[in-house]
Amino acid sequence: MAGRVLNRRVLREQADQVKLSEAVAPNTAPVAVPPRAKAKAAPKARKPRAKKAPPRLRARWGVFDGTMKQVAIFDYNQRPAADEKLAGLLAVKKGLHFLQIVKDTMPEPALTEVE
Repeated sequence: MAGRVLNRRVLREQADQVKLSEAVAPNTAPVAVPPRAKAKAAPKARKPRAKKAPPRLRARWGVFDGTMKQVAIFDYNQRPAADEKLAGLLAVKKGLHFLQIVKDTMPEPALTEVE
């Protein structure tokens, strides 16, 4: 709902009356002004989160069929064995088979106690 439109002449007359009353009675006690709200404190600086180290990855050769199902996997340095497996699958089975690099996470090394 919209508010009522104020009559500016009435407001001006009220303001003039206040000024005249202040001028007539200058020795009256000053009106207490309410204290202003406290200023907002400066925002605290946040510590940046420690960034996690990215996981260590290793590259391996994967032999896949046409449905992207992994048939075999070989270490990166065993490319000739992966090629042999691919050639065998292409010769024996119908369908599509292909070789692709697969990157997966390395297992964490086991800690050994030194005495």
